[in-house]
Amino acid sequence: MQTILSFIGTLIGWAIFLGVIVVIVLWITYNTLQQQAQNVKEKNSNIQVALGKKISEINQLMTIIKGYQDFEQFTQLKVSADSRPAAMASAYQKSDATLTAIQMAVQKFPELQTSSQYHRVNDSIQNCEVNIQRNREIYTQAVKQYNSMYLAIPTVFIAPRLGFSQAPYLEFDTSGLAQDNALHEFKTDDGERLKQLLNQAGGVLADAGKTIVDKAGKMGNSAKD
Repeated sequence: MQTILSFIGTLIGWAIFLGVIVVIVLWITYNTLQQQAQNVKEKNSNIQVALGKKISEINQLMTIIKGYQDFEQFTQLKVSADSRPAAMASAYQKSDATLTAIQMAVQKFPELQTSSQYHRVNDSIQNCEVNIQRNREIYTQAVKQYNSMYLAIPTVFIAPRLGFSQAPYLEFDTSGLAQDNALHEFKTDDGERLKQLLNQAGGVLADAGKTIVDKAGKMGNSAKD
């Protein structure tokens, strides 16, 4: 009987040990994914802010030149709150196309080419473009770091169950349009999924312990008989 009790104690001890290891792995993986995912979202937001600034400056440029007949065809651009790659790629392409058309039309008006106000806004637009590209590079590095962890073993098996998905890269050419819902579907957990998994793990350990005890009891009764 003493041998059976010792065996039961060993099994329960191992079960608790493995359960603790599982909880620690889940906790560390969750916290790391959550931190890096929030970093990806922050870097994406920085690109959106920089793009919005560029569009606003282009609109200001159109306000400056709106008194010229050749520029009546231009309409103000809208700053979108949509952070999906397709929406951002479309906004970027449209802003570039509009700016190019404006600059070509300006060639017909020497007084505009020498206007300090025009050059000031145009320089501001160029600074916005530099800022956009810099933020894109930072975003790409954040995505690379996040996805490298996401796709590593054992995280690749755990992350989906924790409520996470891969982060999308952002392209401003036509390839960006193929990822219409990518960032929209870039999911991160709010903590509820982790709580559910930990509760499930606790339930499994409790059930396992109860099963071990029940079997041990039956073995003990058989030994007495």
